[in-house]
Amino acid sequence: MTTAGIDGSHAMPKGLRHGFGVNAFETSVPPHLVQRWLGHASLRTTSIYGDVIGPEERAFAARMWPANAK
Repeated sequence: MTTAGIDGSHAMPKGLRHGFGVNAFETSVPPHLVQRWLGHASLRTTSIYGDVIGPEERAFAARMWPANAK
């Protein structure tokens, strides 16, 4: 974890899993695939990874209104 520059709460299995889930949503992976990859029985559980705030939320919003859009 140290070599990869991962520290704090992200340097635990749960933190890595959460980061993976959020990143999957940020890169437009369809929710049903994220659900399968994380092994969730319910899409409702998977939706937690799409419920972001702060920088992640701003990244989602930026995809809707790209700076270079005409």
